[in-house]
Amino acid sequence: MLMSSLTRDIAVWFSISAFMIGACTYLPLWIKNDVLRSIVMRWALVPVSIVIIAYVYPVGIELFSRLALQH
Repeated sequence: MLMSSLTRDIAVWFSISAFMIGACTYLPLWIKNDVLRSIVMRWALVPVSIVIIAYVYPVGIELFSRLALQH
């Protein structure tokens, strides 16, 4: 039971992480208009980066520590 819960947690964590890191990486490259790129970077990518720092990093540490401590 614990392993299925942990696997689901890792899948959710990985999909959120991949989406957010992908958005931070590719959105500035895809947007060619400098004004629109600046707006997207300030109002979308800065909050996404804060979520990465506040959620993705600590949850990743917790998930992988749980995975390492399982027998």
